[in-house]
Amino acid sequence: MTIYNILFLMLAWAFFKTMYSDPGQVPTFWGFHLGDNESKRRRYCLICNVFKPDRCHHCSTCNRCVLNMDHHCPWVNNCIGFWNRKFFLLLLVYGLLLTYFTFGSMVKVFWYALNGDPNFRPEDKKAEMAKIGEGRYIIAAFTLNFIVLVLLTGFIKFHIKLAVQNKTTIENLEEDGKPYKSKWDIGSNGNVKQILGANTWLYMFPAFWATGKPIGDGIYWQTM
Repeated sequence: MTIYNILFLMLAWAFFKTMYSDPGQVPTFWGFHLGDNESKRRRYCLICNVFKPDRCHHCSTCNRCVLNMDHHCPWVNNCIGFWNRKFFLLLLVYGLLLTYFTFGSMVKVFWYALNGDPNFRPEDKKAEMAKIGEGRYIIAAFTLNFIVLVLLTGFIKFHIKLAVQNKTTIENLEEDGKPYKSKWDIGSNGNVKQILGANTWLYMFPAFWATGKPIGDGIYWQTM
């Protein structure tokens, strides 16, 4: 019970941090302070009236440009970008751990619901009918948890792969039938630190504090 409560609290913490954290706002007049060659083409957003840095995209739902935009998540009603991608990944991790923990905890009662509890000896018909009704709820809950577990496992594997390869969901879209190869891939260790920060002790917490901020600013990106 203690483990379940801890996982649930971490899940709720990550959920609210993902929902209410700013994914990354483009600084005003950023385009006029670049040190790039004047011949370099710069993308300009006519809606936000700002120059868009590399990996920045305009979200039509939020009606704003987001730094290193991954996608707009309707489940948290917020974009996933440079400054809250860590929280989103932790939301998936704790959600998956919670479903696995629930799965392991329900296996025994699920088996009893299907085959009957050998230690159960109902004294009357009313108690027996109540036990049958309870079993139906257990079977339904277990089945639903298993479906979420399978879907969430595949979903988190996809996002961890993107993080390790330094790609976003938008960048992962295939072009001309070929998978996107990130030019910002600086190795799995460096890629992870751009999301989770340099302090490994803070990886498990949906907070930055003093030393847990993502490495970089979401504007300038290191290349190999």
